[in-house]
Amino acid sequence: MIHSNIIRYRNQFLDNFLAQTCFLCQANSQQAICSSCVADLPFMPTKVCPHCAKLVKNREICYECEQNPLPFNYSQAIFSYDYPIDILISRAKFQRNLVILNWLANMMASRLSILSSPDILIPVPLHPKRLCQRGYNQSLELAKYITKQTKIPLADKACKRIKNTTPQTSLNNQQRQKNVLGIFEIIKIEPHWQHIVLIDDVMTTGSTVKELAIILKCAGVKQVDVWCCARTL
Repeated sequence: MIHSNIIRYRNQFLDNFLAQTCFLCQANSQQAICSSCVADLPFMPTKVCPHCAKLVKNREICYECEQNPLPFNYSQAIFSYDYPIDILISRAKFQRNLVILNWLANMMASRLSILSSPDILIPVPLHPKRLCQRGYNQSLELAKYITKQTKIPLADKACKRIKNTTPQTSLNNQQRQKNVLGIFEIIKIEPHWQHIVLIDDVMTTGSTVKELAIILKCAGVKQVDVWCCARTL
């Protein structure tokens, strides 16, 4: 999209050619977030459930995943969705700050644990109306950077969002689950895509990625994983 490209070029210019300060503490920094602030960020703890990425105590898999297996196989997040990551993602997502978005993408690409390389990455789609309003799909921008760094192929046209639903942030858990029913449609899945990773910015209840994973599994995909920037614990 032309509008998205203008925003991207503007932010790249500001990032590369103007004096830069840390977005959080305003100290001089070559990066969007200085090293001191990075050290204080809420990185995900190591003891989490491998399926849903929620905290676990004294067990390998959380009780909920044991009792009600998820439609996706594994998930991982880089950060817990706490301050200041919630602020950074909000600026990247709603205020068109692609400098922050690129920094978040770089953190994902550099810190993901990739034990088995997937066949393809699929960013969670936005509805066309939401995409027009926002100017870009933040999940696609994250996926582009991860693809560049890992060489894992990207398929951003494999699925589409066919319902423009109420934003999930305004709903409770039960409403979130109902809100995403039937919102995705598969456009094209190649037969050799048997291990797919979904890319998203934030996972709260996981309702959105669950719905997308369900239709991919129904289409014959054997393994669907989720990589997200942040996870609500």
